[in-house]
Amino acid sequence: MRAGLELWASRAGARLLLEDDESTPALAARLHAELLARGCRFVLGPYGSDSTRAVAEGQPGIVWNHGAAADDVQRLPGVVSLASPASRYLVALGRGVALLRPGASATLVAAAGRFPRYAREGLEREAARLGLTLLGSFSFRDPPAAVVERRPEAVLLCGPTAREVALLRALSRLAPTALLGGVSPGLAAFPTLLGGDPEGLLAPVQWHGDLPGVPRLGPSAAELAPDAQASGLGELDYVAAQAHAAALVAAHCLQLDPDDPLAAARRLRTTTFFGAFELDPAGLQRGHRLAVVRWRGGRQELLLADAA
Repeated sequence: MRAGLELWASRAGARLLLEDDESTPALAARLHAELLARGCRFVLGPYGSDSTRAVAEGQPGIVWNHGAAADDVQRLPGVVSLASPASRYLVALGRGVALLRPGASATLVAAAGRFPRYAREGLEREAARLGLTLLGSFSFRDPPAAVVERRPEAVLLCGPTAREVALLRALSRLAPTALLGGVSPGLAAFPTLLGGDPEGLLAPVQWHGDLPGVPRLGPSAAELAPDAQASGLGELDYVAAQAHAAALVAAHCLQLDPDDPLAAARRLRTTTFFGAFELDPAGLQRGHRLAVVRWRGGRQELLLADAA
């Protein structure tokens, strides 16, 4: 996230203030208010649905949201969201499974909390349309053997990174022929987290460098890549990309309507290198679409664009 914002600031000639909220909702709300009070032109973030919910519920004003996908957070007044909502995550993974194994059977493993619930419910609503047969839903408290007892052709996970990593390790031994997917394999650093080869694992991602498109707002991915390398930031992943794109959209809305940038955001239909931007009447991001990646040869291969 920091890498994406620093790259935006260097290109925009802006002064960037970064604060560590320690992924603590109460601290995130306090820091957000303090940055506004210091006269920041706009405040981005925080990262994570729980922290963003605390910010949006605790104060008036705009929350330029790049890192919270929970559907209820995107619907809160004043929230302007860049990313596709949580209810599309497992649908995207399901489309990836359907592409690789049409008519497959699958089991779901979802953590407690709103984000995983929205993701699970989204796939449960659309599984039949995708041609998938759901064999059951499990929690991360269930033993791995129970998850694969009915020999599913795919197992899809949505939960905290550490829990996903531990379960994926177990499932790779118990169900070596099953397609395995989750949210955490979408991270560029996932091989290090896994402590092994993630070959074949699937993940929904908000952005991938190989996605096509010519943006109407801001630089293209091809223009950003050498800048990222030259600055020492390295290769951008989707977390960096969505933070960078949020800054582009926030600055643009302030140019369009300095007195009411929220109204400008509600009207805005555009594209950045991150993808399309358009909010529905409830505030959910409906223009942007998830992609699906598969780990091949130590890198994330784009399997499916426009996945949900």
